[in-house]
Amino acid sequence: MNHLNERTKLAIKLAQIAGKEIRKILHEQKLDTKAKGLNDVVTVGDVKSESLILAEIAKQFPHDTMIAEESGKQKVGNNEYAWAIDPLDGTMNYSRMMPYYCVSIGYLKNGKPEGGAIYIPELDELYYCEKDKGAYCNGVQIKVSAATTLQQSLTTIGFNNRYPEEREFFNLVHKNCMEQMLNVEKLFSTAISLCYVAAGKIEAHFELNCFLWDICVGALLVEEAGGKCSALNYKALNYNQIEKQVIIATNQKIHKDYEKLINGVKI
Repeated sequence: MNHLNERTKLAIKLAQIAGKEIRKILHEQKLDTKAKGLNDVVTVGDVKSESLILAEIAKQFPHDTMIAEESGKQKVGNNEYAWAIDPLDGTMNYSRMMPYYCVSIGYLKNGKPEGGAIYIPELDELYYCEKDKGAYCNGVQIKVSAATTLQQSLTTIGFNNRYPEEREFFNLVHKNCMEQMLNVEKLFSTAISLCYVAAGKIEAHFELNCFLWDICVGALLVEEAGGKCSALNYKALNYNQIEKQVIIATNQKIHKDYEKLINGVKI
């Protein structure tokens, strides 16, 4: 990790510290969840994780902008550096004691992702990347899948249920994927799905209506591993947008066909 800059090193350190903290909260308090409600555990995990992340970044880089889900600023701002922090991605999985949840901490330089880390506590998997320096999992460089056709490709897809007006569009995308691809999975975590595209475990991920902190690290991770990311209608991702992000991420080899599969949906 010596080749990485200080912000990336801090993201790596904090993702692990926060990840271990939310895992501890979940496992130590799980016996109380029937009385308190699982949402209490989720809330404690979210807030504790974000608080310690924001405090440490502010201490080391006090002039950086911070964009975070629970308590941070909600705009990118004009600073050279801006952090995008998801203290607990995969909340549904976390609340139901499933292992696919993570901490994602990334930063942008002049409005473009520059580096960051994603840590999956239950699997002890640490993904990290920095612009033009490659993508890694637990210290080993990772690369996207070699699949060249949709028929060979496995995809994950995700949808924020807070936007029911777009459910029909999502259902049609799901139908297209089922008909034209090897299979469709749902991990309930945007960040982990993007890690798996980068690592070659799956070929593609489509997420409708997520947030900047969901994709900041994952999109760069995919690109540094040799993949490609875009938004709807063949547009580039806009990292100045906080809400209602849409990401299409692939191993690059199937990107054009996967984009057509999604953008071809008409409702």
